[in-house]
Amino acid sequence: MPETSPSPLLGVSCGVVAEGRLLLVERGRPPFAGKLSLPGGKLRFGEAVAAAARRELAEETGAVADNLAFVTLHEAIDPDFHAVIAVFGGWLMAGSELAAADDAAALHWLALADIEAADAAGRTTPGLYDVARKVLATCAEN
Repeated sequence: MPETSPSPLLGVSCGVVAEGRLLLVERGRPPFAGKLSLPGGKLRFGEAVAAAARRELAEETGAVADNLAFVTLHEAIDPDFHAVIAVFGGWLMAGSELAAADDAAALHWLALADIEAADAAGRTTPGLYDVARKVLATCAEN
């Protein structure tokens, strides 16, 4: 019998850090429109995962990441959505010209405590606080 269930989405996210704060996007389109998230999106066929993370970061924010490192795999699963997201982190490269673009409505630089407060208020995508904590810790080590 053929497989009829949908396949999970393979995505990427890229967090960049400057002065102890993490660059987040306010999503402009579904899913999770209006919620804070790391810049990210779908992996394209034939594209390396780290290259996809850099591309999505640049498309949504104009930022370029320096010293990019793999951070974690994040799974987002609910009845209507299943994604496995490769999360990368790095430092903001000097000279990056930041602007919200693509499906990002706005950009926000937030410290971890501010991300925790936004999460408690229901203003973040599921799991963002935990992922942000891991990105900030990884970048502090590099």
